[in-house]
Amino acid sequence: MAKQGMARPERTHTQPRNAEPPVPELQGKARHGKHRAKSIIPGTSGPGLKVFHQSPSAEQED
Repeated sequence: MAKQGMARPERTHTQPRNAEPPVPELQGKARHGKHRAKSIIPGTSGPGLKVFHQSPSAEQED
């Protein structure tokens, strides 16, 4: 007999396996350190130049 809190799973209560393939994630050395890892998809990256506005753009109507 199973002890309390150690119930044995029954064969009829199994969940189906996930049919979707695993999502690719950063692995190994790319995950460590202060530098950001390179993008997974070639040709995509963050903005190269940050824009700092002196005043809100709604007030700058020329």
